[in-house]
Amino acid sequence: MLSKIFSFKTLMFFIVLGSSLFIYKYLVSTKPEAKQVEVQEKTFYVKVINTQRKSYVPKSDAFGKIISTRQGDLRFGIPGRINYISQAFQNGSYVKTGQVLAKLDQKRYLLEIEKLKSETKELLTQLGIRQRQVKRFKSMLSRKVISQNEYDNELILLSKNQSDYMRSKILLEKAEEDFSYTVLRSKFNGILYDIKINEGQFLSNNDRVAKIFSVDDLEVEFAVPSKVYSNAQNLIGKNIEVIWEASDTSLKTIKGKILRTGGKIIEEEGGGKIFGKIDYQKNIIPLGTFVRVIYPLNEFVNVFRLPETALYGNKVYVVENGIAKERKISLKHKGSGYVIIDGDLSEKDQIIITKIPNNLNNQKITITN
Repeated sequence: MLSKIFSFKTLMFFIVLGSSLFIYKYLVSTKPEAKQVEVQEKTFYVKVINTQRKSYVPKSDAFGKIISTRQGDLRFGIPGRINYISQAFQNGSYVKTGQVLAKLDQKRYLLEIEKLKSETKELLTQLGIRQRQVKRFKSMLSRKVISQNEYDNELILLSKNQSDYMRSKILLEKAEEDFSYTVLRSKFNGILYDIKINEGQFLSNNDRVAKIFSVDDLEVEFAVPSKVYSNAQNLIGKNIEVIWEASDTSLKTIKGKILRTGGKIIEEEGGGKIFGKIDYQKNIIPLGTFVRVIYPLNEFVNVFRLPETALYGNKVYVVENGIAKERKISLKHKGSGYVIIDGDLSEKDQIIITKIPNNLNNQKITITN
């Protein structure tokens, strides 16, 4: 019984094995022949430029305000009634140094001067007489004609006469000074504003009649970031452009030159203030106007200037025999749409300026420009 079962299992084993071999050979003989696929190397289409080593002075801009380092109030400094106002004494008028702007009634001051001149002259005459009298008394004292007490009294009178004369002389000088104040003159070339004066108006000592600012001392005050302010001493003497704008429209442009720094950090912004002298013109930018200032940054010597799209982090790519090769660079300055760099580059290198997200190193390149 066991032998029959064993013989049956053996037979079934060989039948399955034979069937499997048959099916395998059939499948191998009937399989389709694989076609060879040709793999093509990927090519990147790019634009390139050649650049030269040069010295570059990039510019930046900031916002500031027109100021004047010389401005102040106009006052007569003495009381009086206004009896003359110049036609030039108007808001916005340009006046020159020494120009007469207005006058007070001078009659009372002229009378005071005449009075003090007469008194001073009389006191001077009396002083001369007194000095001669003292001289005679001194001679008489030496001959014992008068007593020492009489001589001393005469010296006291001489001293009083001298004091009266000096006081009168000082009052005369003060009166003449007050008289000069009856004429209001411009102390510098400037522009008038905030005028408050009328003919016949009575003024006290401290009444202000107008304000003035010097056009010869116009400056622009603007703030720069700390990165620029840390090297601000290198900017002194550099030229700037001051632009008056309104709604993105340029109204006027004035040339200027950087004079000095503000001397301290702006705590709220972290930068500092820079002051520039601006050239006076007949149609100046008004005092207090907010302006845009274009100023130079540091000079970069013997470097390359490239479009910003050429920069890939701390490297650029150049084309060598149709293959992209990376070059390490040092970024010196990043401007609006451009970068200034230095590195192992030559003026013959074709630098890729097309921005591609892939890693270009050792990739095949086709130049399109």
